[in-house]
Amino acid sequence: MSGEVEEIKKRIDVVEFLKGYLDLQPAGKNFKALCPFHSEKTPSFVVSPDRSRWHCFGSCGEGGDIFTFLMKYENLEFYEALQVLAERAGVPLRQLDPQKQKEFGILYDINEEANNFFQEELKKNEEALGYLRARGLKDKTIEEFELGYSPGGEALTMHLLQKGHSIEDIVRAGVSYKNRRGMYWDKFQRRIMFPIASGVGKTVAFTGRMMPSDEERGIEAPKYLNSPETLIFSKSKILYGLHLSKRDISKSRTAFLVEGQMDVLMAWQSGVKNVIAVSGTGLTQFHLQRLGRIADTILLSFDNDEAGLKAMERGLDIFGDFDFYVKVVHLGEHKDPADAAQADPEFLKGAMEKARGAFTNLFETRFHGVQGDDVAERKRLVRHFLSKIRGVRSATEQDAWIKELSRVSGVPETALLEEFSSAEAPSSGSPNVISEAEGSESETLDFSSSNLQRVDRICRRLFSLAFAYDGFLEELKKKAELVPNEYRKMLDNPESEDALQFSMQGTYNAGDLEEEILQAEFEGLLLQLHIEALKRQKNEIRTKIRESEQQGSEEDSLRFLEEFQQVAIEMDKLKQ
Repeated sequence: MSGEVEEIKKRIDVVEFLKGYLDLQPAGKNFKALCPFHSEKTPSFVVSPDRSRWHCFGSCGEGGDIFTFLMKYENLEFYEALQVLAERAGVPLRQLDPQKQKEFGILYDINEEANNFFQEELKKNEEALGYLRARGLKDKTIEEFELGYSPGGEALTMHLLQKGHSIEDIVRAGVSYKNRRGMYWDKFQRRIMFPIASGVGKTVAFTGRMMPSDEERGIEAPKYLNSPETLIFSKSKILYGLHLSKRDISKSRTAFLVEGQMDVLMAWQSGVKNVIAVSGTGLTQFHLQRLGRIADTILLSFDNDEAGLKAMERGLDIFGDFDFYVKVVHLGEHKDPADAAQADPEFLKGAMEKARGAFTNLFETRFHGVQGDDVAERKRLVRHFLSKIRGVRSATEQDAWIKELSRVSGVPETALLEEFSSAEAPSSGSPNVISEAEGSESETLDFSSSNLQRVDRICRRLFSLAFAYDGFLEELKKKAELVPNEYRKMLDNPESEDALQFSMQGTYNAGDLEEEILQAEFEGLLLQLHIEALKRQKNEIRTKIRESEQQGSEEDSLRFLEEFQQVAIEMDKLKQ
């Protein structure tokens, strides 16, 4: 299997692959981005295209290749990642573990085959296609999201059996079931089909919408029916549309979270490409963990009635565990994003641009009907909202929301702060392990720490720049005689693992500095290295002078003294 893995790595460009998840920016020979595996404001995630590797120099310290990235990002087993990447690279897999093939591969195959079947059936059904078009969907959007139609009966079940799949596997995949009479029947009967894809675009489940004519006839069945959870589908972990929108979310660092699949489709069609929805469940911690890797801001859309306000407050309770800036999109008279996008695509975009902080929206709505002399209600709302603000992780954001609460409620900020600080704070009995780990790592990466000699510090910074930016390495090679032996070996072997680490470290250290600044720093470091070399030379000559004086050799002493003076003059010139 190692042969196939290496072949996959050769065929898949690590930069192009990771661009599907992250907003990679060029930085010398490498690329960098905000790390998706921990919260940060300054990019610490570095990618080396030459070595097909990535590494985070931030608090998480993760690193690896395309396999480790996909496994961690999409929460996949190695076998699953292998299948996804092999398919992308066009590398046939051999020697597969039969058990794992049965557990994962067959379920993926069945769902993909079902998806193809539904798409073909949609082309034949005028009612289903007419409904989608009447809702405002264009054929291009229908194709992009691979919408389909399930005729029902046993049509899909028979189709899959003819393809060679066993009835047990078809049932395990969630697209068929055994009825009371012992017959196998399609899970979805006369339904418009919305395939649900994993983060890497593989079909793992479906949502089926009842046909409008069946709805009008009053047939007793759920309007929307979802696939059951299977080995490859967990509704608490899947966000509808994420496989298409993750790149735009990562670029904008903003996700528009909506309630329904039609909301996603219509928003996408109107040009809003950073839209996603939950699939058959409420918002979960796992959903937010996934979004936290690529987004800082979450836009929500709720009705402005009591139910909508309560839903918003529940959402804020969940968001409190994450460092998101949550904003609310007001849709005016439109009932949902799909309706707004169909009526006027530009209105939806404008509403998103005007989105306001969720707390501001709640404050203004709740305090709007409070009479000026109703102290009890004002006090109740203040305490209620202070408890919500307490759940915000960022102290800076807490301070901002307290100021906003003061503005809206009319209660002085000093009074709010006193009330806020007097409330019981969360328990903090255990040590801050993350902070300790970050401190330990920063010491490891800090080239100016006391345990490193000056020359070693200079060389580390110098080599990190030389291997990260074109042109610097050749300049350094010209000054090889100034470099200590342990570093000089890398100049002869720029493909070594040590050279790779210096290259990625250099990209991280450089931050957003312009090339002219980096050039000046490189030249300054070379100068320092030259001065340090002359210092060593002076010390060596000084020792020789003492030895010659002890031996009574005046001629040697004078010769060494002349050498010493020449080195001193050269040092003075360099320092000018």
